[in-house]
Amino acid sequence: AYRTAQVRARVEGVIEKRLFAEGSDIAAGAPLFRIDARSYQAQVAAAEADLAATRAVFERYRPLLETRAVSQQEFDAAQAKVKQAEATLVKARLDLEYAVPPAPISGRVGRALVTEGALVAKGEATHLVTIEQIDPIRVEFTQSYSDLLRLQQAVKAGKQKRAEAVQVRLVLEDGSLYPEAGRLQFTDLAVDPSSGAVVLRADFPNPRRELLPGTFVRVRFPQAQLDNALRVPQRAVLNS
Repeated sequence: AYRTAQVRARVEGVIEKRLFAEGSDIAAGAPLFRIDARSYQAQVAAAEADLAATRAVFERYRPLLETRAVSQQEFDAAQAKVKQAEATLVKARLDLEYAVPPAPISGRVGRALVTEGALVAKGEATHLVTIEQIDPIRVEFTQSYSDLLRLQQAVKAGKQKRAEAVQVRLVLEDGSLYPEAGRLQFTDLAVDPSSGAVVLRADFPNPRRELLPGTFVRVRFPQAQLDNALRVPQRAVLNS
């Protein structure tokens, strides 16, 4: 997948309802679940009341400070309580907002990992569902470093020349050619010591969702070309 997001619970509570169809395409910001939010609504109401009370005290202290009826220390303490109450209200409103977790990215949503009535927790961050963006989709493949080095040396020596149009193509499992051309996005700077290969990554348009994560494909990636060469079918070449 081009992007993958694991949606996890950020507040504790009981799942009241699932708000999406499993396996459907959703937009970023779409609501996914509704968690019982009555306790969080009460916390918001309490925080709003506390903020109103601390602000009232602070406003009463303001003219009293000018007449020296209260000390600067008392005034500063009242002001600090206002800021603390404001922060508590912000936290309470965030918790209330988290009771309806939204989709962080656009993509295809998988199966729900919790059902209505399940208790979710923020301590262990209960995994709710996974969203994958598969248009475009990424294809990762490897190339032997010895082959890569041999190609680079052949180009430097003038025996071959670099390919003019570097497009990555896919051959599907049934042998057909995927109609959309891809673009190389990444070549690793390190060689995997266990395989002696370099990892490359290409992005392909996937508007019809034909390619799915985990699919095996063959990659055609022209890096150099040889003029006046004889071409034979690959099936006619045998390893001795």
